[in-house]
Amino acid sequence: MNLRTPIVLLSSAALLTACSGTTAGHPTPVASSSSLPGNEVPPYGGAPKVEAPLPDSVLSGSACDALSPQQIRQDIGEGVTGKPEDGALGPKCTWSDHQGGSMLTIFYTTKQREGLSIIYKQVKPQMKRFDVLPPIQGFPAVAYDPKPGPRTDGCQVAVGLSDTLEFEVGLDLGLSNSGKADACDLAAEVTGDVITTLKKKAGR
Repeated sequence: MNLRTPIVLLSSAALLTACSGTTAGHPTPVASSSSLPGNEVPPYGGAPKVEAPLPDSVLSGSACDALSPQQIRQDIGEGVTGKPEDGALGPKCTWSDHQGGSMLTIFYTTKQREGLSIIYKQVKPQMKRFDVLPPIQGFPAVAYDPKPGPRTDGCQVAVGLSDTLEFEVGLDLGLSNSGKADACDLAAEVTGDVITTLKKKAGR
């Protein structure tokens, strides 16, 4: 798997997501305990308001369609096929390099209607790294990981598409590539490509 610049011939990417559990060493998504904790209406918990939201329909369908064929070749490499699954929070797609042990996963959060608010309120306190990123194409974003920064081998980037809608890109650098790049920087690059795809889907 060669992730962009190339997320290089780095074996990369495991996903984290509103996380607390792990499966085979990789964080797994965990739904919140209620649809709106404390009956709060997004945005809450310090999450920013999304000023120019996209419609919910942009996260319809397969998460494997989040990257165009050209973007997949650029970000991941030739001949790597995404594996679609129904995750705890919505559709997800994983691109794996079995030889290098790398993995890139994109989550569409469609079963939880809290946008970035749940990330700020419930995920942030659990993370040792939580970076508020500059808006990506105008959409608020955060990067987080259970390990402290400023440089980590794994990272999750969450983007608010509306006050109640978000998606995430997860990246983890394999052991053989540990320390060669910052996973949050690379995940943010892929996130930008996903937003480009979703904006086109919305006709923007």
